Amino acid sequence: MPASERAAQLEFWDSFGYSPVAEGSFSITQSEKLYGHASNLSSIRLRHTGSDAFSTGFVRLQCWEKINQRSLGDKKPLVTGSRWMGMYTSDILQVRDSLEGFSSGQKVAWLSPLVSAPLVKPPPVISLREPFVGLRETLFFSDLVRIAFIQRGGFDRPGFGTIDSSLPYSNSEGSHANIVQPTKSFDTKFYKNALGMETAPFGEAHDSGDELPTQVALRLDSGQLFRVERLRAPECPTGLLQVYSPYFDAPDYREISRPGYMGLSLYCFRVSDLAPVVESLKREGAQNLVTEFNEFGESSCVFVAPDGYTWCITGE
Repeated sequence: MPASERAAQLEFWDSFGYSPVAEGSFSITQSEKLYGHASNLSSIRLRHTGSDAFSTGFVRLQCWEKINQRSLGDKKPLVTGSRWMGMYTSDILQVRDSLEGFSSGQKVAWLSPLVSAPLVKPPPVISLREPFVGLRETLFFSDLVRIAFIQRGGFDRPGFGTIDSSLPYSNSEGSHANIVQPTKSFDTKFYKNALGMETAPFGEAHDSGDELPTQVALRLDSGQLFRVERLRAPECPTGLLQVYSPYFDAPDYREISRPGYMGLSLYCFRVSDLAPVVESLKREGAQNLVTEFNEFGESSCVFVAPDGYTWCITGE
């Protein structure tokens, strides 16, 4: 994000319980070497109380002195290069009401309709004796943030986001991140082989897009189908990665989905030992690998995955 947005973004994330836990900076030379963008950089790491459970779902605000003004902004979810994060809440209506007022002051903003997706298919008839069971969701996309806010109704899935009920919006840490691979090129082998990720329970690869709630949430036309799989680090029930690939032709925005551009531009993955992971990345076809200490003083490797997404791996 532009350095000028630092205060506003800290205020935005503070509203959802994200507090600064680390700060760091880079010179023009250091930024260009690790991230490929020549600009002075100041970064803030934000932690939500839900992150205590598995140390996932952190947010990093990278404040660039010189930045490319283009961003994914309010572009549709299922375009190549798309990024957005998930966050659970126990009161989706309260979040949505506040976002309606907030989005009206944004230069670029899109707030989806409130979507209800039943857990059981075909869904049972809802009545006073048989209440709704499923997910309710609203997406908020702007120049600087792209978030899916989600509420479970009538069921629970422990670990998939830890909600802090003391917060104004009773929300969780970042529960999952999303990427969209090019049309008809679905492939999760790199993330499994290079990073050791595995298919998450209830997240097996499958085709989707033919149900109305999905079409509304992802702004799909009738007949626009896609393949998706949910991945996780072994034995870690949150901090998930959802990998999509449409079966229909989709615009390619990977160029503006990398460091130095506004909005979501980098995903991070933490490992206990960086060296063997770097070797695995090389074997599995990662490109443009650069291994350096990052702006927080951590050993890091920034690379481009075979699907064109830029990632940062940090060692403990």
